[in-house]
Amino acid sequence: MAVARRTQAAGGMGFDLWASPHFLVVHRRQIQLEAFWRGMEDGLSEIRTWGMRGCVVLDAVNHFGPKHGQAVLDLVLPELPAFVKGFSTGGLERCPFRDWAPVFDRARAAGLHIAAHAGENGPGSNVQDAVLEGGVSRIVHGIRADDSTLALLAERRIPVDVCPSSNRSLAPDVDPHPLPRMLLAGVRCALGTDDPGVVPCDLNTELTAAGDMGLDDLALARLRRNGAEDAWCLAD
Repeated sequence: MAVARRTQAAGGMGFDLWASPHFLVVHRRQIQLEAFWRGMEDGLSEIRTWGMRGCVVLDAVNHFGPKHGQAVLDLVLPELPAFVKGFSTGGLERCPFRDWAPVFDRARAAGLHIAAHAGENGPGSNVQDAVLEGGVSRIVHGIRADDSTLALLAERRIPVDVCPSSNRSLAPDVDPHPLPRMLLAGVRCALGTDDPGVVPCDLNTELTAAGDMGLDDLALARLRRNGAEDAWCLAD
């Protein structure tokens, strides 16, 4: 029913699900929007019976450009379900985040949190641009960020979702993985799975990968704690 972009740990209590209604409803014409939302609601209702909470983050495609982002909002904003908590860009980092700022502003005005996939398949400068020019409040990946950008993320307490399996598949030149360095710089990193339908993984495999980087139990606990504190599904 959805294209999962990333699942965020939340202390074992919930998850943030990146989903692409525009892709399925408009691009593929596989489903009606009402049915898409029904499927999302049914799934979220089911996980509540397990004692968990979840929310949906709308996924737009960076390399399709801001007009595509506006089209995503045109589709969903007239009757936006309460379980939709965020808006994000994924895809290839080809369009400057300053160009996405009007889209982000519109989504923010509708009450949505804003994130961006930045600094994985694009340069590390995209991370700083997403924060300073796009005004995003959360970064996915960020693994190419330089020391000054890591300091910015730490100072502003910007959460960063790090996805080791995705990073190793899509950014194999980034070696060793910078997660330990990011934590040492004070960045609020948590673990995510990005797109497990493309790069098979789950939060357990990502936690194992983080341990294999030499992170000790305290650092792994910090990743879990950050995930719980920063997950949008638990924000309200």
